[in-house]
Amino acid sequence: MVILLGMMHVLVAMLVLVAVAVAMAASAPRTPRSEDTDVFGFDALRSPQNAASDADLPALRRYPARDGEQLAWRLYDSTASQILVFVHGSSAHGRSYHRLAAAIAASGAAKVALPNLRGHYLSGRRRGDIEYVGQLEDDMADLIAELRRQHFDGPIVLGGHSSGGGFVIRFAGGAYAQLASRFLLLSPAIPTSATLRGRSAGGWAQVNLRRIIGLAILNTLGIRGFNALPVIEFNKPVRFRDGSETLAYSWRLCTAYQPRTRYAADVQKLAARAAVLIGEHDEAVDAQRLRELFDRAAPASAFTILPDTNHFAIFTSSAVHEKLAQWLMVTD
Repeated sequence: MVILLGMMHVLVAMLVLVAVAVAMAASAPRTPRSEDTDVFGFDALRSPQNAASDADLPALRRYPARDGEQLAWRLYDSTASQILVFVHGSSAHGRSYHRLAAAIAASGAAKVALPNLRGHYLSGRRRGDIEYVGQLEDDMADLIAELRRQHFDGPIVLGGHSSGGGFVIRFAGGAYAQLASRFLLLSPAIPTSATLRGRSAGGWAQVNLRRIIGLAILNTLGIRGFNALPVIEFNKPVRFRDGSETLAYSWRLCTAYQPRTRYAADVQKLAARAAVLIGEHDEAVDAQRLRELFDRAAPASAFTILPDTNHFAIFTSSAVHEKLAQWLMVTD
């Protein structure tokens, strides 16, 4: 009888926990998303040296993911055999990194592949969502397999900016890390760390923290039926939108796009294979705190803070492009 009563108490406690978690998951953000705050200075992406239309880009390609979905990417060819696969930041897609990719390819440092991650413009069934946590890593492994099928046999460097850099950290700590020879991180976002400027990346993101906590509890209990709920929205001003941006992410996409909760273990796996660059005036990531994290977890990584550089200049500046090309050319 005592055992039965104990089991009943545990069951009641579990039911209460599930009810609380569901209530938290169902909660709405307290404040509406800003429609006009320009955190990063999007005008910089419209300048003559950075603006790019689809007509300026290499042809859109498709590669088959393991679930049969045809995902979008572009190739910037080069005389180099090395291949830089570069992952875009949150809400964006590969087009934003056209100038970076073109400059790297023209330098002869690497061919560049720009994927549009599943759940973003032209990739996947649903904008802002994927099927399961870990799918983005599977997709990246499938893209690398496609490059090999097309006889691009050089070493793979996996790079990314902002959330794309966070994804690279996750990839380096996961099952597919051996597919890349090196890693390149530009202002990497690690949302669960103190390196991000507040929970909002300096005002760029509106995070539904109550929902995230509730969904994390439910997933710990094996309940995944609510994982398509949106947990984060992005404050891209209306005047800069063109319909290609992805303005909200589900829990599973948000989780798959960033390092694991115990992010230091992922960072440690980068070791001497990584270069990290961040601007001293980055609006989303605190450069000094990021340096401190890498000093502790991955002291062998090459870490550089660039003066007079912000979150967008880290990938649009010609001077930065030259530094990236120089690093890529030193292959040891």
